[in-house]
Amino acid sequence: MNKEYYFDSVDVLIKHLLYKFSELSPLKLQKSLYFLFAFYAGTYSGRDEIGVKEENHDFPKYLFKGNFEAWTYGPVIRDVYQKNKNGEYHAKEYDFGDGPIDIEINNFINDVGSMIVKKSDFALVDRSHEDRSWKEAIEKGNSTPISMEDIANEYKEIIQSA
Repeated sequence: MNKEYYFDSVDVLIKHLLYKFSELSPLKLQKSLYFLFAFYAGTYSGRDEIGVKEENHDFPKYLFKGNFEAWTYGPVIRDVYQKNKNGEYHAKEYDFGDGPIDIEINNFINDVGSMIVKKSDFALVDRSHEDRSWKEAIEKGNSTPISMEDIANEYKEIIQSA
């Protein structure tokens, strides 16, 4: 596949999440994006580094471009916040295709997304506040960018130690 991002635009994923999981509060949408990004990066972007080779499978490094900032209630993508506030998102199913990577990523989104939506908004906020990458960014001030690489590295550590 040799792409850096599975979704060229986070907006496509958001429309699919709204289709799949119906009503998502603005807070739950932001935390869903964060945890999907983080767990994907921790699971798939580090496979070569830990010796997991998938025959004929080259997963993109990231699920989408995660321009997260550290806000009071956890990581937020400002552009998504504004578009959602303006009512620009509408549910639309994404056609993942039937390739092995597409199937794997669809299953990943369904599995992780299902776990996320069962949690309360503030349980997700509390969980995101445990993350080192958010803590280090928020210490520098509200709206400080959170490095995608920092998130990925933190979640690689979390997943490898599990």
